[in-house]
Amino acid sequence: MFTLGVNYWPRKKAMYWWKDFDRSEVVQEFSEIAALNLQVARIFLFWEDFQPAPERISDRALADLGTVLDVAQEVGIKVMPTFFTGHMSGANWWPIWALLDQEGPITHPLRLTNGEYTARMGRDPYADPLMLDAEIRLVEAICARYGHHPAIYSWNFSNEPDLFARPKRVEDSARWNQLLYTAVRKYSAYPISAGMHMPMLTSHNGFHPDLLAPYNVFLSMHAYSIYYSLTAHSEPLNSDVVPLANLITEALGGKPVLLEEFGYASSEKGDESRYITIERENKPHQQYVASDADGGRYYREVLHKLARCGSLGAFGWMFSDYDPSLWEKPPLKLNVHERFFGLTRYDGTVKPSGEAMRDFAQLVAAGELPPRTVAPLKLSAEEWYQDPQGNFDRLFQQWRGHI
Repeated sequence: MFTLGVNYWPRKKAMYWWKDFDRSEVVQEFSEIAALNLQVARIFLFWEDFQPAPERISDRALADLGTVLDVAQEVGIKVMPTFFTGHMSGANWWPIWALLDQEGPITHPLRLTNGEYTARMGRDPYADPLMLDAEIRLVEAICARYGHHPAIYSWNFSNEPDLFARPKRVEDSARWNQLLYTAVRKYSAYPISAGMHMPMLTSHNGFHPDLLAPYNVFLSMHAYSIYYSLTAHSEPLNSDVVPLANLITEALGGKPVLLEEFGYASSEKGDESRYITIERENKPHQQYVASDADGGRYYREVLHKLARCGSLGAFGWMFSDYDPSLWEKPPLKLNVHERFFGLTRYDGTVKPSGEAMRDFAQLVAAGELPPRTVAPLKLSAEEWYQDPQGNFDRLFQQWRGHI
């Protein structure tokens, strides 16, 4: 099996979805996802909306989540709910109760609470007893209510959580992972994964695949060639970065991998590939944006290579470009390129990347999935983390052009 899915925020609501929930919007956009022959929508349970206080879960948000699951069942797709969001699109969205009274440096990603930027520091989500109790409470509330819902594909603990808050020790993140697994398993037998990204493989970011694997049914990975140091400024649509990240995660963790996020930022009109200047930490930063044609080719290459490397599947980032009405709001005002990652445009038309996903889904449905041709790698986690960036770079140079 090779599962095709997409990461979902509504094109006109983005991270403000749960504050202004509309069932008809979900029906329309989930129907578009189904029309692309995609099987799963990964959604994000915005933390401040679902848990307005550490001891209180929002009844309204829980009910709206049930509506989302019911709509998914009606249109014929599955849903991967992601807890503790948390980090999203270049910003960290903190529930106000999880912030400390002390202020800290203003660094990227910027911190937000209730839509406003803040200098206040956050509590430790992996070791602070208040945070752990709150997180378990949220997981149990959701899984107690929807743990057997037929529209659930799997549960996802977080979204690139090291960007939200880096664990002080890998032992803290391993225990956090185990505690959340235990909370889910009280009420639900659906698969579980953690929502990790490539810095877990290229740095000491507080997470290790081998420590997550015992309490993840499969491992998840997010990989972007437009952000990888050896390709970002020379070959930003190199299609070997993503499958290599899948292979390394599999080897270090000893479990199959779902490539939970991949994609590219397109130029606003999708008519040219170029670098644009965005601001990051008050400094200009060169960010690549692609034409729709180049992006479509990239998607096709990555999908075929992931199949050749034995991936469980691939979820595109993301469903749609964002509507211009959101461009002056956080985080899209500063992170301009985040506006245009969609498989569809904000007017609803399908991009070549969306066509590539639809075509590959048809291939899989017809029983014509490309066979695995790249054998699993053999890697030692202990040796890997002596020099994670160097080891990744070395393997990339070795495999470049050979997957």
